Amino acid sequence: MKEFIKRNRYYVLFIFIIGATIGMVFSLTLAEIVEKTADDKFCGYCHIMQPMVKSFLQDSHGGNNKVGFKAKCVDCHLPHNNVTHYLFEKARLGINDVIGNVFFDPKNHVNWEEKRKEAKNYVPDSGCSHCHSNLRDATSSNLKAFLPHRDYFEKYTTKTCVECHANEVGHKNLSKHLKDYLKDNYRPYPNSPNKDGLSQ
Repeated sequence: MKEFIKRNRYYVLFIFIIGATIGMVFSLTLAEIVEKTADDKFCGYCHIMQPMVKSFLQDSHGGNNKVGFKAKCVDCHLPHNNVTHYLFEKARLGINDVIGNVFFDPKNHVNWEEKRKEAKNYVPDSGCSHCHSNLRDATSSNLKAFLPHRDYFEKYTTKTCVECHANEVGHKNLSKHLKDYLKDNYRPYPNSPNKDGLSQ
């Protein structure tokens, strides 16, 4: 083996450089795609996501807070326990959304209010703890916040973060936005045509 490498060292070096370059280009491209498909601007391209985006932008997680912090959709809606799981779920949910928007009418095919009851399936705790990593210390001096969080950290409860904080974080007034969206005359953009093809 050593003799082969010695005789073909330039060939081996060339293969190594080509492989490293391809790997680096692939990694950078993947990282750029993951980043560009992470926020409300991208998710809002699908009309069905308009109520979610509007309610998100009114919420503290959507930037409506004192410090101006704005989470990305994937911060809450993808798992953060490891990179492989994150990328797998991103691909799986993305493909599911494309199929749902291309082959079905998500406005009428999905009962969105019923779907909200399944929030724990779409908001993994690892997303919450990724940003709120100091939650245990932050709640220790506040008895009202400490007791339920203690039960969570000590595994006395099986409830997830979103089960306790449903309708409190992420999408302010989502029910109102969904009702507006589900009206027949709803237009996602003010100058878009109505169902008869006429602009107002």
